[in-house]
Amino acid sequence: RERRRRWAFAPLAVPFPLKVAGGVAGGAVAVAAIVVAVVLTIPRDPEPEPPVVAVPPPAVATVTATATPVATPSPTATPSPTATPTPSPTATPEPDRAVAVSTGFGHACALRESGEIACWGEDAPPGRYVQVSAGPWHTCAIQEMGEIVCWGSNWAGQTDAPAGSFRAVSASTYHTCALSESGEIACWGNNGFGQTDAPPGTYQSVSAGRTHTCALRESGEVVCWGDNSRGQTDAPPGAYRAISAGAINTTCAVPESETGIDCWGFGESAPLRALPERYREISAGSDLHLCAIRETGEVDCWYLLRFGQTETPPGTWRSVSVGAINACAVRETGQVVCWPPGRKTAAPAGEYRMVSAGASYTCALSEAGTVHCWGVNANSETPGGRYRSVDVSYTRGCALRETTGEIVCWGDEESGETYAPAGEYRSVSTGDQYACAVSESGEIVCWGENESGQTDAPAGRYRSVSAGRAHACAVGETGGITCWGDNSRGQIDAPPGAYRTVGAGSLHTCALRESGEIACWGDNDDSRTDAPSGVYREVSVGERHTCAVRETGAVDCWGETFAGQSDAPSGAFRTVSAGNLHTCAVGETGDIVCWGTEDPLAQRIPEDLR
Repeated sequence: RERRRRWAFAPLAVPFPLKVAGGVAGGAVAVAAIVVAVVLTIPRDPEPEPPVVAVPPPAVATVTATATPVATPSPTATPSPTATPTPSPTATPEPDRAVAVSTGFGHACALRESGEIACWGEDAPPGRYVQVSAGPWHTCAIQEMGEIVCWGSNWAGQTDAPAGSFRAVSASTYHTCALSESGEIACWGNNGFGQTDAPPGTYQSVSAGRTHTCALRESGEVVCWGDNSRGQTDAPPGAYRAISAGAINTTCAVPESETGIDCWGFGESAPLRALPERYREISAGSDLHLCAIRETGEVDCWYLLRFGQTETPPGTWRSVSVGAINACAVRETGQVVCWPPGRKTAAPAGEYRMVSAGASYTCALSEAGTVHCWGVNANSETPGGRYRSVDVSYTRGCALRETTGEIVCWGDEESGETYAPAGEYRSVSTGDQYACAVSESGEIVCWGENESGQTDAPAGRYRSVSAGRAHACAVGETGGITCWGDNSRGQIDAPPGAYRTVGAGSLHTCALRESGEIACWGDNDDSRTDAPSGVYREVSVGERHTCAVRETGAVDCWGETFAGQSDAPSGAFRTVSAGNLHTCAVGETGDIVCWGTEDPLAQRIPEDLR
């Protein structure tokens, strides 16, 4: 991952002189013409009174005292008491709160009032910024001078931002678009559907979806381009104030002068148009969730597939952003809240023979052969009857009927992935908007999204198949592995050898050799291909982590673990299934144990932003 580092940088109190002045008093005291007569009267015995005779006055000793000047010492200046400075109370710095937030897949970033960016689940470069946008696996931000800085996954060139001065940026799955200071749009990254071919003209905003892009002209008119498989670029007429191109073939916008919300493409939203409220901001996520902030500041959220309104935290809000599996928002006071709050995946009680963990959705097969599901899509109709196996990914699942081998699929349908072909099958595996199955005769059949050739199954006979995000792998009858689809990280470059099973993840693959050892290849972020040594009986590959069951029943996991999905508990287990941010296993007694969380972002928000 590229990182751009910027470094930031910061005076003396001089005491003033203290002057004390004093004086000297002195002089002489002269007694001039001052006669001090001391008349001593000596008492005598009484005598007869003599005849009156003139008697001269008695001599009086006259003392003329001439005072000798005495130097009067100067008074010693009493030093002023040293002033003990009273320390000023330490000013508590104002918290650097958030003004906006953007949510990716396993990370989120907030723009602080200071212009700094705080991210959790991902690092952020230093510096001052005016806007930040988080895609599922990469993030872009605009610096104060208008330059764009991007970091994170770059396999399609989505972080290779052009030079220039920009005022807004929108990061999506595999491409990025930005609005220049002059109003033109520049896009870069994957262009498989023409999603980076922005039409000329000047615009007020731009929003990048998964494989399409939409923008608002200065007049409020909506313009969209790129993938239109579900009508997501068929913008309605009219003037709009805000727009969001969702990550799953959906676009939503806020009318300029009317109430409600308009959505088009997958999950058309006629019910939302009838809402009585007026909105000022909108965010469409990649799991068909939509959130919008009212003009009065409250936030409303919906699940578009069934138009159900979802629970939201109370209060008034500045900003909201819906990611792949969660939403985050900034309160008017600057605190960040993400929901649903982080929680452990709760498995139902009972005895089960197998379990399959998806993104925020999990299903298990009971000992009686019935399917039980829980998680974000638990309200979807789970098929009745008895089944041999079940497999889920993201918010959809498929199962094999016990007696006929027929495939039954349910959940969110985006590219026809829930419309399974008729026939009898021995195994089925669900990927991201597609699925593959092995027929009773050993041929592989795939259906659904084929953007990377993931449904172009090879001819031949195979034992098993595993569908990953955009690539699939199968074990042939002789034990060799064949893979097809996306190979951006070498995930289909299987090593030679004989294998029992194979598992395809997001951008990596692992397989169990006949010897019981595990081999992995493809993307090694978070050491996800660094399989431990030892002998195992089963391996399960998740989105970014892998788990395996040893011969002793102990479970080992490796790869990404920020949500706790690789922190396997002690104990003995029959089977394990690695999902996205959680893992589940069936214990020796048939009970299900799950670990990890469906929403780690709520637990990881920086303390000063809570």
